[in-house]
Amino acid sequence: MKTRAYLTFDRASLDQPILSTLTQKFQLTFNIFGATVNEDVQFVALELEGTEDRLEEALEYLRTLGVQVEIRDS
Repeated sequence: MKTRAYLTFDRASLDQPILSTLTQKFQLTFNIFGATVNEDVQFVALELEGTEDRLEEALEYLRTLGVQVEIRDS
């Protein structure tokens, strides 16, 4: 299953290896198709791929870290 996720990070989460955790902990692959990261904006657009259960778990994990998640199925 593939899903497009638009992530907005807070400053505190920028120092964490969040995207690599998605691959290791949830066995997802991702493709970054857009990003803006500077002092004012921390935004990443991803296409995530994995099983439906793992995608749901990963998205909930992101939310618990304070990442704003917007989903658009591809």
